[in-house]
Amino acid sequence: MSIGTTKLCHVAILVKDLDKAIRNWEQVLGIKANKPFNLPPSSQMPSFTNGELGDYSDCKLATFQLENCILEFVQPGEKPGPWKDKLDRDGEGLQHISFIVPDRKEAQGALQALGAPKPYHIGYWPDGTYSFTDSVPQLGIEVNIKTNDDNTSKKAKLLSDPNFHKQDL
Repeated sequence: MSIGTTKLCHVAILVKDLDKAIRNWEQVLGIKANKPFNLPPSSQMPSFTNGELGDYSDCKLATFQLENCILEFVQPGEKPGPWKDKLDRDGEGLQHISFIVPDRKEAQGALQALGAPKPYHIGYWPDGTYSFTDSVPQLGIEVNIKTNDDNTSKKAKLLSDPNFHKQDL
């Protein structure tokens, strides 16, 4: 069983100082980063970590569009969350690699067949869903599985029913 793709979407790197990382990587790559942004609040992008709705709007991101994938830099905020936990525990560096797949549950099943647990974090953009799986013991890195889903009709249900997201795990 496979995750259903070999196309890498992005590689995410945790940093303490996003502005410094952008300056240095712009110099190394010879290209400009996309404009940094904060993650939207949970009312716009519901995200659940270990079953709990979280607000990660103090988390800042910047990306570089490379020829073959996106290089993503994440500066966690002070609020608890998967990025802050990883940065506090392990310091700066690689956080996850991401793949866009045709079927997220099938891809998650492939990771579970290797012994990885179900995703511990799942988030819903208006036009996509992503989930983090702690696959470090199996693959040496966390894997982020993404799909291009229209989540417009799900948003209200996700915010009103704290268990609704579990159907996607």
